[in-house]
Order: sequence, then structure tokens, then C-alpha cells
Amino acid sequence: MEASYKHGAGVRLLRGDDDIDSFLAELLGAGPDYRSATIYAVDEAAAEDPSHELVIGVDEATALGAVRYAGDDGEWFSKGEKINPDGVRFTYYGTAHEYPADSEVPLDVVRQALRELLANEGKRPECVTWQAAGD
Repeated sequence: MEASYKHGAGVRLLRGDDDIDSFLAELLGAGPDYRSATIYAVDEAAAEDPSHELVIGVDEATALGAVRYAGDDGEWFSKGEKINPDGVRFTYYGTAHEYPADSEVPLDVVRQALRELLANEGKRPECVTWQAAGD
């Protein structure tokens, strides 16, 4: 997989669980302007770009994150158990991006979503409870 989150950091290659764990630790420590990343399961033999995008947001202070998936079956957001009355925002390259107020999930769910995206070649992870964008 290829992951990107910060100017000057380049694209990170995530090839297994250790890479995923290391990347999440890096993202959690990257500072307030870099709390979100895009991830693609890339088939290096394919000529075309991936038909999906996974975006994660993480918050070290709350140990929560959120997941957005866009692919052939539409745009989806993680659905957590609680509504955040302050809203849910994660900064991506210094710009805040809004998520549904009920999209926060434990960081372990975010981690598992990355593992499933890698294992299932870009298909929407099944470990996440999803809600369609706009619901």
C-alpha cells in the first residue's frame, strides 16, 4: 500500500503489519496539522490507478480515529457508537476535513481497516461499521 500525509515526507510503502503499526505511530506523533492520511492498495503491475481511496484520521489524545472509503460502491464513513457534539475533524496536509459526528472509532479499528485493505487488495474493509456519505 502507499500512504501519504505530510509535505516533504514522501509516500510511505506499507507492506505488512509492522509497516502499518510504524506508520500509525508516525502519524499519531506528526503534530496537529497532520492527523489524516490517504492510503491506496496499489497493484504495481497494473497500468491504471487504484479505483479506491481510504482516508484515515487519528487522535492520540482520545485514542480514536475515523475512516473514509471511496470506491466503486460509493463513499462511506466509519460509524462509531457516540456522537461527538463538537464535530469530527482531522487535518490533512494542514487543512481540516470534516467527518460525520458519529464517525469516531477506536484506533484498533483504524489499524485493522488498514490491514484488511492490504490483505483484500483495496476492497472496503469489513471490520468497520459503515455509513454511506450523507446519511
